[in-house]
Amino acid sequence: MITRGHPFRRAHRASLRRSGGEGGFTLLELLLATAIGAVVLLVINTTFFGALRLHNTTHEKIDQDLVLQRTLGIVRKDLAGIMLPANPQATTNTLSGQLMSDSFSTNAMDNTGERITPDITTSSGMIDGWTPFAEVQTVAYYLTPATDGGPTKDLVRVVTRNLLPAADPIADTYTLLPGVLSATLAYFDGEYWSETWDSTATSTLPSAFKFSLVMAPRGDATTAANPGPVELIVPVYVTTPTSAQLAADAAAAAPLL
Repeated sequence: MITRGHPFRRAHRASLRRSGGEGGFTLLELLLATAIGAVVLLVINTTFFGALRLHNTTHEKIDQDLVLQRTLGIVRKDLAGIMLPANPQATTNTLSGQLMSDSFSTNAMDNTGERITPDITTSSGMIDGWTPFAEVQTVAYYLTPATDGGPTKDLVRVVTRNLLPAADPIADTYTLLPGVLSATLAYFDGEYWSETWDSTATSTLPSAFKFSLVMAPRGDATTAANPGPVELIVPVYVTTPTSAQLAADAAAAAPLL
C-alpha cells in the first residue's frame, strides 16, 4: 500500500504536472504549420486551376474542330454532287446550270459578301416528307464580315432550292463557320490547278475541286502561330460527253505497251 507521503507518489504527481504544462504548441510550431499548409494550398490551387484551364481549352478546340469538320462535310457533299452542265443551246434546262467562275447569276449576297464559288447546281438536297422541293439545288459560298464585329470573316452558304418558281427564286442563307481569314476554290483539269472554269466554253467539268480555308489563329493573335490552310480535295465523277470523247481520243492515241 502506498501512503500519502510515499516518495513514489510524490514523483508521480510531479511528472503529471510537468506533462500538463508541456502539452501545448509553441509559436514557432504554429508558424511552421501555417507555412506548410499555405504551401500545400498553393500547390493544390495551381494544379486545380491549371487542370481547369486545360479542360476548357481542350473542349473549346474540340468544339471548333467539330464545326470545321461539319463545314467541310457540307462543302464536300455540294461539290461531289455537281450536276452535268446544260447544253449551251438549250436555254430551257433550268435544273442543269453551267459552272462559270467569271460569270454567274447574282443574288442579294453579292452586294454584301465576297463570293468564293460560282453558282453550283448540285444534287446535295434532301428529299423527305417535309421538304417541298427536289434534291437538285443551287449553292454558292461567300465570306461576309464577322457578326461579332471582329477582324475575321464568316463562311456563308447560300442555297436556292426551288429552281422552277413562278416568281424569282428566294435564296436561303446559312452561316457555317466563323473565324475565317480567306477561302478559295480551285479547279483541276487533269494536269494543272486553275482558278477559273467555264463549262460553256469547254463543255466539260473539272476532274476535281480544291476548297481551301485559312482560319484565324486561336487565342492571342499576337503570340499564336498562324495556322496553315485547310484544304479539301473533292473528285468529280460526273463525265460530260465531251470529256468522255477526249478521254477516248487520248486512249486511242496512246502507244500500246
